[in-house]
Amino acid sequence: MPQSLEGDYSNYPDAIRGTFPYIAGETCQLRQAWSAYHRLFMEDRRLTGVMSQRLGRLLGLLQTMLQDAMFLSIARLTDKNSHSQPNLSVWCLEEAISFGRKPEFPTKVRQSLCDIWTAAENIRKHRHKRIAHFDRNVSLKVVPLPQVRVAEIKVLIEMIERFLNLFFWEFERLTMRFDMLRGHEITSGAEVTAFKALTYDLFEQSGTIPHNEWRKQHKKIAAE
Repeated sequence: MPQSLEGDYSNYPDAIRGTFPYIAGETCQLRQAWSAYHRLFMEDRRLTGVMSQRLGRLLGLLQTMLQDAMFLSIARLTDKNSHSQPNLSVWCLEEAISFGRKPEFPTKVRQSLCDIWTAAENIRKHRHKRIAHFDRNVSLKVVPLPQVRVAEIKVLIEMIERFLNLFFWEFERLTMRFDMLRGHEITSGAEVTAFKALTYDLFEQSGTIPHNEWRKQHKKIAAE
């Protein structure tokens, strides 16, 4: 379930007052996933190398999980209603178009929705054929899986954020900083642990710390 972004939405039309906080909250979560991904795998090769040394295959699993989480989030946020159910997505916010005070508001909203829908097509197909379902022809490599470049994810996140800021500005006269929480603030605990472990290994190699001393300490702590 999406998380709700807490705030005062009393200035928003009834038509979107219940849905907007959840769409904004999901977008904040999406931005945080991107920030963590960028920090761990794109920002600093040395950091990625150290984390890989310390975490091994777990880091690769985390990379895949973060990618899939972002694919799913973008696909869900951009899904139109189906025949069987209404969806909580950016399309819900069309219901507020007639409540805008500026004459250009409806045009901006509709154009943004159209641009987001087009830009997210690859990710929605990828989600459908690999994550939501194991498309047989794709799985057996009879047909190719739609490829998604990392740059596409960043562009789409920014497009969705700009779209939501149309509403923040129209109804509150402010804009939302979705990137307030930086990547290093999310990953700092893991980074510190990894570099502490690297430092320990260097001390162990130099003889400053007895070899495998950590095992003795681990048993002692576990017994307490």
